[in-house]
Amino acid sequence: MPTERFNRLPEAKRQAIREAALKEFARVPFDKASINQIIRNADISRGSFYTYFVDKQDVVEFLLKDTFEKMEDICKKELNHNGGDYFAMVEMMFDYFVGELRQNPDMVTVARNIFFNKENNELVGMGRWPSPDCVAMPDSPARWMYENIDRSRFQFETMEEIFPLAVLAMSSLATSLKQYYEYPEQLENIRKMFCKSLDILKYGVYKREEP
Repeated sequence: MPTERFNRLPEAKRQAIREAALKEFARVPFDKASINQIIRNADISRGSFYTYFVDKQDVVEFLLKDTFEKMEDICKKELNHNGGDYFAMVEMMFDYFVGELRQNPDMVTVARNIFFNKENNELVGMGRWPSPDCVAMPDSPARWMYENIDRSRFQFETMEEIFPLAVLAMSSLATSLKQYYEYPEQLENIRKMFCKSLDILKYGVYKREEP
């Protein structure tokens, strides 16, 4: 993990290092990324770098932690705003990431280059995803989401029961964002299909039998 000295840096300096690292990870896959290039991009000395991080793996941990904390905060605010409506939150996430892709089209390349490395997948539990084992992780996105949604809306209550729903919803989100990345001019149609997929998850596909 990044050192306490790094955590005490002014936000502007932390942001400069973050942007420098993202620029390098957008350029090449993780294994080929250069610490020297990150140092040049951030305009810091090599000595300073090693008082902040052990290696570039530490840099990735900082980027992931920063990203997940930001996304978690946004999702919690949305759930507070909409009364714990899980599906409204997922729909908001689509719009949020579309906006992010418009502003930062390199973010897909950055994610691909970072997660090309197996150790980076393990950092976020992707090595076990979609195994239900990852819900046991204390800082798992599945866990905090479970704790913040309105579970009274569902036919089931436990995290193990809700987890498959989250897998399907996030898979649909990822697929729709990939489609948007490849065909941005089709945003309206992609969004309609995404919302339809959420409706299917909410209401099912079978007709209810009359008693």
